[in-house]
Amino acid sequence: MKIGIVGRPHVGKTTVFNAIAHSNAEVGNYTNKNQVNLSTVSVPDDRLKPLQDVFGAKETIPATIDYVDRGATSHHAINPNLENSQHTSLDAEVLGELRTVDALAHVVRLFEDHTVPHVDGNVDGNRDIETVDLEFIFADLQIIEGRLNRLEKLLKNEKTPEHINEFRVLEQFQTALKNGKPLRTLTISDQDEMLIRGYGFLTLKPILIVLNISETQLPKVDETRNRFKEFEKYPKTAIIVLAAQLEMEIAQLDQEDAEVFMVEMGLKESALERFIQISYRLMGLITFFTGGPKEVRARTLRDGQTAVEAAGEIHTDFERGFVRSECINWQELVTCGSYSEARNRGVLRVEGKSYAVQEGDVLNILANPT
Repeated sequence: MKIGIVGRPHVGKTTVFNAIAHSNAEVGNYTNKNQVNLSTVSVPDDRLKPLQDVFGAKETIPATIDYVDRGATSHHAINPNLENSQHTSLDAEVLGELRTVDALAHVVRLFEDHTVPHVDGNVDGNRDIETVDLEFIFADLQIIEGRLNRLEKLLKNEKTPEHINEFRVLEQFQTALKNGKPLRTLTISDQDEMLIRGYGFLTLKPILIVLNISETQLPKVDETRNRFKEFEKYPKTAIIVLAAQLEMEIAQLDQEDAEVFMVEMGLKESALERFIQISYRLMGLITFFTGGPKEVRARTLRDGQTAVEAAGEIHTDFERGFVRSECINWQELVTCGSYSEARNRGVLRVEGKSYAVQEGDVLNILANPT
């Protein structure tokens, strides 16, 4: 899973990146605007150690998330004239990077700091959310309009069903975007989604709105959330409130000191833990496990995906040669203490290709060689 951190200039994007990635990327008013910060973060999971004991495994391998802190959107509020969709201040390199991510984390500045003025002169979270939404709408419109022009020429020569369907879908998308509606608000069939998957439309990606507050605003976290809760009514949209500067400072401490500091500040979980939990819910992700003497590994799957698709996450040969899977909930396996005892108790299930993998399943895939 790959999440792109975006936002307007001087909103704290890199500070958020440092807080969740436990990184030391340069922050401040003079950072290089072309700087790209990348980090692969292990997903904390208390289930790995008990499973390691069951399997007698040499190591545990957690699931990971890639975070990309890449570029600011426009320095100024843009004119919301969607008829003139040729405008976007994001360069091609930034757009190309963002189109490859699975979700976006939009950092919105709610803190005041006279040493780092807001580019528009004042702090206004609603304005900044709308500005970035429009930026991404313009970027998607440019892609759609260019492709529609090419499809029109292709359809004059040969009206293939695939091109006809693609033209239909893109026209619907164009209408929605020109009406100011992000594509994530639309209901899209699986068949149509397959047609446009390669475009990486920005407004189709799940988005996590990160409300970046100061330490002094912590007592009013609930009030802050309520001010922006209307945005969570939209599909594939979630909100998290972070005091990113404080969380970054905590992330630099060793574990013992960090835990003490978090208790003092009334924080029950780290920024990373909260960020991951919300990201998983937003993207509809679950975790399943595989294990053996060598390793116990946590793996990520979309909720509703099947055992054969899980086999493909392990190795493409397992997907091609899939016969069946042995499945058991991680807690049941830990309680039993071994696969043999789980079989004796009748809690180890045999499932076929169509089985929908559940959160916390431990899978043993049986496959023919290919």
